[in-house]
Amino acid sequence: FSGHDCSSNPCQNNGICSLADGGGYVCDCPVGTTGTNCEIDSLNECSSFPCQHPNATCEDKLGYYACYCPPKHRGKNCEIYDTKSPGGLGQAIVTSQDIDSFFARDLEKQKQECLENKCPHKRGNFKCDEECNKYACDFDGNDCSLGINPWANCTAPIKCWEVFGNGICNEDCNNPQCLFDGRDCLTQLQPCNPIYDAYCQKHYANGYCDYGCDNAEC
Repeated sequence: FSGHDCSSNPCQNNGICSLADGGGYVCDCPVGTTGTNCEIDSLNECSSFPCQHPNATCEDKLGYYACYCPPKHRGKNCEIYDTKSPGGLGQAIVTSQDIDSFFARDLEKQKQECLENKCPHKRGNFKCDEECNKYACDFDGNDCSLGINPWANCTAPIKCWEVFGNGICNEDCNNPQCLFDGRDCLTQLQPCNPIYDAYCQKHYANGYCDYGCDNAEC
């Protein structure tokens, strides 16, 4: 592939382009595709009959599949009965429980990082320790905000600091005094395409621009 790079977006079908060590580029193709530029469909995803309703129609796509649901059914595989659903293209469902579980695990991970960074011992040392300046680490004992409690003027009926930035919009906290609920009430982004979500996480901040990951969702 000498003489080429990723500027022309050569990888098709959500393939991830990266620069090759010897020059040129290589495409990391999503499951179900192959070829120099991920242009070949190598797998019929409908062969496993993923659509869970007998009247649903499965359409094989490059690297994935789509279920078209009959009326009163929805979900990625038409697995959810819903009398209000008109049917049509099935969409994956992300529940509030999934979001809560993710943020709970993330909070525990951050708390562990606080201990590893010795944040409890750095609190109140009148020095802003950026690695400790987050909710899980008690905001470095307010050392990064000149001793000011950022929620001092928040009079919401709930503890906004406990739901700050948890991915769920809490209207009681969506005001300047409560720091706009960590922007949770802004238009929510769609999840990163699952076909290359794992790739983007693995190659995050690796010094190369992977065009398939260069978006807000990923």
